[in-house]
Amino acid sequence: MTIKVITGMAGGGKSTVLDSFEDMGFYCIDNLPPTLLQEFIALYERMSEGPNNLAVCMDLRLGVFFGEVLSTVEKLREMGYDVEILFVEASDRVLLNRFREVRRAHPLEEAGRTSEAISLERRLLSEIKTSADQVIDTSKFNKYQLKKKITSLYDPGSHFRIILESFGMKNGMLEEADFVFDLRFLPNPYYVEELSHLTGHDEEVREYVMDSSVSKEVYEKLVAFLDICVEQFQKTGRDTIHIGLGCTGGRHRSVTFSLLLHDHFVQQGYTVIRQDREQL
Repeated sequence: MTIKVITGMAGGGKSTVLDSFEDMGFYCIDNLPPTLLQEFIALYERMSEGPNNLAVCMDLRLGVFFGEVLSTVEKLREMGYDVEILFVEASDRVLLNRFREVRRAHPLEEAGRTSEAISLERRLLSEIKTSADQVIDTSKFNKYQLKKKITSLYDPGSHFRIILESFGMKNGMLEEADFVFDLRFLPNPYYVEELSHLTGHDEEVREYVMDSSVSKEVYEKLVAFLDICVEQFQKTGRDTIHIGLGCTGGRHRSVTFSLLLHDHFVQQGYTVIRQDREQL
């Protein structure tokens, strides 16, 4: 079993790191007392049918139990578990600004002295920071960049995904997409007798839709726009972009465009998931 113990400064980004591991398939727990960790691992190994990966956040909120973190880690390593300690921190100035922005008090703060609380926490965490396998300074990261950093370190094989979904607007709007494009103004094969019963999966339909100069121009401009969006989504740490393509029934024009965009992004090396909401 692989176990990641996440600790560090309040406001340093521990929650974002824990969320990142959860996205990578780890079973995640926030602030489990060290005395219960070994017992939980035994239970988890008996009950779990999934991957044996565990991420646990342990920090000074544990109070008196926090002093047992290092000894617990050592015991688990002696038992043959792969345990790594990740320590996240940021500069005093950045931490102070973060607490001001969220308008929350530092866990160790008394009488509004946030700076003093940060200094005290640094002293209390000095030993575990020295023992950490990985120390990450998040001063220059937003939460998306931090997530991207963790993913690059621990799941470098993961891929950014593009989801392309065709749908029929007469059946309701697609609510979960990042972008939705209405293609109802393009030539409609539904009104062509020999094409009406076919779908965008048929070559004859795609040829009819794309024979229009308007369709060609829209497709070219849509590709140019989405190329920029995909690149920027990746840079901000997002792992998915969901693109909706709608027409009246979700069978002809929307499917045609989703298939063309699928081929375009696959050729660029992206992982693409294509689906038709109307289940053609």
